Amino acid sequence: MAKRSPAAQAWLDALRPATRARGMRFVSGTAFSLDDVYITAVEAHVVHPNRDPERLEINWAVDIKPRAVDEILWAAFLPDVVMGPQKRINHHIAGAFQVRPIRIASASREVDVGGAPDWDPVLDEFDRARSGFITTHPAVADFVAVLEQDGGSRPSGQELVRTIAALIAADRAADAARIADEATARGERGPMSSTVDVLKYLSAYAKGPEAYAAFTASLTPTHNLQVHHESQRSTSTDLAREHHPGRLGHHLSSMDGSNPWAVVLAACPPAGAPDDHSTSLYMQAAGTAEAMVLEFCRPGGAALGAVSVRSVVGRPNTDQDRPELEIVLPRSTERIARHEVFTAGEAAELFELFYRTDSIAAGYMLRPVEGYLADGGRLDLRDTTV
Repeated sequence: MAKRSPAAQAWLDALRPATRARGMRFVSGTAFSLDDVYITAVEAHVVHPNRDPERLEINWAVDIKPRAVDEILWAAFLPDVVMGPQKRINHHIAGAFQVRPIRIASASREVDVGGAPDWDPVLDEFDRARSGFITTHPAVADFVAVLEQDGGSRPSGQELVRTIAALIAADRAADAARIADEATARGERGPMSSTVDVLKYLSAYAKGPEAYAAFTASLTPTHNLQVHHESQRSTSTDLAREHHPGRLGHHLSSMDGSNPWAVVLAACPPAGAPDDHSTSLYMQAAGTAEAMVLEFCRPGGAALGAVSVRSVVGRPNTDQDRPELEIVLPRSTERIARHEVFTAGEAAELFELFYRTDSIAAGYMLRPVEGYLADGGRLDLRDTTV
């Protein structure tokens, strides 16, 4: 950041006391005023036009939004975050999660480089812009009307969040949910960082407490995805299938036998289930995108004395006379029949179906290779016929 000149710094230093004298608040370099409905801020910059040290210019703008839009965003998107009264006020202006205001005025004016800082002309303009807007648009419903007048281009993520939150605040929750759902269906996203987009949070919140409770319950992970590498850090990611596409095809097509060499998608056990092999339900792939072995593990196998069984997946055996193929892995080699060799494309279809249904696709064969016992022991089932 370029160092400010003494003249520019003197003006900026004078802004806080000037706004305080008018009963305004000041946080993170921004002065603002509060009333029961709105928060209005003045953003000011002091520059030397064309880097001319003999000239000094003030650029300023007035931004406004209903306080309720941030409150709704926080209630929907950050329900577990506790903020005291002062922190809430500050986060309207300086928080990472806030609704973008609309700009109702902006201007610039040159001032005397050597003169004493005088913010009164700028703050007078701020007061006029603020009072004029609030007089004309006293309620949140009036603010929504302003937003609806600007219906030209497709709104940005920030603008969508602002409109949806404002509609909820104006008791138009059904319209808010519709706009959020339509935007999500188009593949649009809000600006907030989350594994589940903020538009989904706002849509559920707009639909009422029961819908919001069901939505938050749907955020509980249903699966865990592990991608194993030989010389890089392996990754583990929790997924909720209602909200995460999983990018399973991407991971499978990236397999090169080393980085990565394996992909494991495991279903999360039901709440309260025992933490043992009796809940083991997963699909895994190892090898390369061109030739990989797939394995499917599921609970069961009582006839074999097991609580779950891991099996190699195969197509109906039409390659009986063809030799086995070796799948070379970083620390082992798997020998499998030709009808048990998969490419990334076909494997992705099986993984996607498992992700959606926790089951193996119809028409595929399972060759048991290992059983898991209730006490943690293992059974070699490679020569078992089932």
